[in-house]
Amino acid sequence: MIFFGSRGKTVSGQIVEGIDCPSCESKQFVTFGVIKYFHLYWIPTFPTSRTVGIECTHCRRTLIDKDLPAKLSGEIKATVFKKKNVLPLFSGLIIIACLVLFGIYSVQKDKLQEAAYIEQPLADDFYIVNYAKIFPDADEKYKYGLMRIKEVNSGRVEFQVSKIAYNKVSGVRTDIRNRKASSDDYYDIEPYYMAAENLPEMRESGAIYSIERE
Repeated sequence: MIFFGSRGKTVSGQIVEGIDCPSCESKQFVTFGVIKYFHLYWIPTFPTSRTVGIECTHCRRTLIDKDLPAKLSGEIKATVFKKKNVLPLFSGLIIIACLVLFGIYSVQKDKLQEAAYIEQPLADDFYIVNYAKIFPDADEKYKYGLMRIKEVNSGRVEFQVSKIAYNKVSGVRTDIRNRKASSDDYYDIEPYYMAAENLPEMRESGAIYSIERE
């Protein structure tokens, strides 16, 4: 399957007169423009070249770009390459820009939301953590795990610590999504305690990777 490539689009122009056709000496031509563009999944992303020409209405002889007087070439470009003909060819670029902006917005929104979660921790909050930054004996290869808040009392947070650790964060997220992490059997019996005031610092250090609240 072809995901990207280049294609061309022909834009019809107006009829011009006053130029002698080299083949039949007719003086009437139809102007046109050809826009080549790069595409992703067949969506025009951005133009790569623009060429103009004229075609004799009598014998169909075509004159392209450099064969035309510079003044006429400029006039044709101004006529056929209007915004309404060119802007749609930036569709892919506009979509990409929107996706990037949406991604940035989502990341910033998540950061603000997680900051609010840390300021007011609640029971059953899921903390995806880097065990290697919390427990000295943690396996560096399988360092991503889950800590669920069991209770918050007088500035002290009691966590349940997962029995399972992964080499990627995606493994932890899958357990949350499949509600596997909602079972008490998923965690060790021994709790882990932490002062609530230390949570922001742990988030900054990367010990707390992210927070999810149902």
